Amino acid sequence: MVQISQGLLAYFSDKKTQAAVDLLLAKKRPQMPDDVGWDEVPDFFRAVRAARQIQADQAILLHEIWNAVWKPLPAPWKAKAPHEQGDDGALDPNVIWSNGYLLRSFDRDKLTSELVIYVDGEAGVQIGFNLFQNNKSKLPKELGQWEEDDGTFWSPSALVNIRRNLNLDPLQSYAAEALKIIRRNEKL
Repeated sequence: MVQISQGLLAYFSDKKTQAAVDLLLAKKRPQMPDDVGWDEVPDFFRAVRAARQIQADQAILLHEIWNAVWKPLPAPWKAKAPHEQGDDGALDPNVIWSNGYLLRSFDRDKLTSELVIYVDGEAGVQIGFNLFQNNKSKLPKELGQWEEDDGTFWSPSALVNIRRNLNLDPLQSYAAEALKIIRRNEKL
């Protein structure tokens, strides 16, 4: 079971909190509203700090969910180190925030596979996976209950809804099935 921080839970469940956080995180340097007086500046900075904490909490949450659901692909697959993950920024909370997902990449010969975690207030928690060779998907276009999006297959949305304590058990069977699908299709 993985827990969501109170701030992140408020972000997912309250539209006003979501709008305020999104506004504060939209720019590298948040715009001070014109109607803020000097006596309110500390409160503005507290709001910026809270928004950045929510952003960091999301990155932490995605890593915790990944560790709870996925297992690294077995040898001969080689996991890329955190600093080798590329543009998706497994270590950059800003990139994770803007993407809404976290992935870990694995290489084997000319193959690449990514195991992904996505969290959204409406879709809940989803896992995804793909398998590419020379930037072309090696997976069929349809895989049962999986939702396909540009070569990545996702578990159904709303399978695990956002709440304080996340029960990730429904995703375990999807993770096991994803690994079987990768193994079936990894032949060069």
